[in-house]
Amino acid sequence: MDGIMSYEQKQLVTAHLSLVPRMVRALTRSFSHLTQDEFDELTQTGYLALCNAAMKCSPTQPFQPYARAAVRNAIYDYWRDCGKRKNAFCSLDAILTAEDGSTYEPEFILCKTDALSPEQAVLSKESASYLKKLECTGSKHLKKGITSLRLQQSGYTSAEVAKLYNVPSNHVRAWQSKARKQLREDQELYALLA
Repeated sequence: MDGIMSYEQKQLVTAHLSLVPRMVRALTRSFSHLTQDEFDELTQTGYLALCNAAMKCSPTQPFQPYARAAVRNAIYDYWRDCGKRKNAFCSLDAILTAEDGSTYEPEFILCKTDALSPEQAVLSKESASYLKKLECTGSKHLKKGITSLRLQQSGYTSAEVAKLYNVPSNHVRAWQSKARKQLREDQELYALLA
């Protein structure tokens, strides 16, 4: 079958365009952490499936049930593909932990010190060193909170950090809240930053 739609197929697609967003909303209703970009990507996948369904559906067959199944299957295929790609990546904890169990700081988390004055660069380096020490000695949640705060400081959103950890965004915000509270009470860090 060629890739050019006939007039009748275009009419079928146009008549059933509202089917795709309804199905995406229905299939993602339980995903509270779905971003607008993800919703748009799923909708685009659904529209492509709708066009393919219009091109493949027999004129003697009712179109709407065929289109619903095609859109649903395309969305499921998209999720499976995302799951395969996600398994190819490692977690942020794995990135931050060397093989011998020690932790290290990836370059993308470090502050850019070239735009800072010499005094600010020294303070930034000392505070970063102290935060790394806190991460090593603190609880697991404090470590994640400090790391996520530093990632956010370097430009990541809480949703992106949540994807790195494979948790909902509210987990990241809770870690950050606990870390902020503990950091506010830390006199040594306060002295470094004051």
